[in-house]
Amino acid sequence: MTIPDAGWYPDPAGTAQLRYWDGGAWTEHTAPQQTPATDPAPSPAPPAAAGDGPAGIPPSLRSSTLFASENFEAATTGRMTRQNRSVVKATLGPPLFVSRGAMIAFQGDVTFAYQGAGAKRFLKSAMTGEGVKLMRCEGRGELFVARHGRALHLLDLGPGERLSVSSSALLGFDATVGWDIEMIKGGIGGMAAGGLFNVTLTGPGTVVLATDYPVVLNTSEARTLVDPNAAVAWSAGLTITTRSSMSAGALVGRGSGEAFQLEFSPGGFVVVEPEPFTIGAG
Repeated sequence: MTIPDAGWYPDPAGTAQLRYWDGGAWTEHTAPQQTPATDPAPSPAPPAAAGDGPAGIPPSLRSSTLFASENFEAATTGRMTRQNRSVVKATLGPPLFVSRGAMIAFQGDVTFAYQGAGAKRFLKSAMTGEGVKLMRCEGRGELFVARHGRALHLLDLGPGERLSVSSSALLGFDATVGWDIEMIKGGIGGMAAGGLFNVTLTGPGTVVLATDYPVVLNTSEARTLVDPNAAVAWSAGLTITTRSSMSAGALVGRGSGEAFQLEFSPGGFVVVEPEPFTIGAG
């Protein structure tokens, strides 16, 4: 149980008084209970229960916004638990793959190892530049992951469900999720678009994506074309064709800087977002 801070609390002996707790033991000092008729202030809170926050925070610091309750570690609610918009806590047991550099903290006994892509995926990665650099995380404990303060989203894939994602948005996934690097066919135009390759994930398992301002488009509503660098994820199996708008020059597609877009066939969704700002970018 968390040791309560020093202060006045209801007398544990059951009397109608307050008794002073000095932070380590009950003292002989007592005071009358205040009633709403004489003092509208709420009665002193009882000693904090376990899980209400970390021990050892001095009373003088508890008024700081840094130690607001919403900043305390959130209770585990499953395999993965969102701590805030930018941090996810994963409870280990089954292995978890995360992109290298994603770990910001862990508690318990956790081991990390380089996760190879296998010969086939390694060759694709070398040829395409769509590298997926992963760590295999195992053990008994809790792992906290993030990516530069970007908003994280949890997606639960059922058995056989598939999702295509950009490697730049992929933060991690359960070891039960199958993955492969696939090619978006489109010839020379596709090569110029810079969006020829993606990672296809197959459930079951949970996927963690990083995207700050996602917009989900229904490709069945109208012809849907997307700047290659704005694409985050889409329904696996959609037909993708590269289109050129050279007459518009670089004014079309601020993300890629090229006049090429990816056109998605009807029958699914595409998630897009503004390209993340990079210092020094034009």
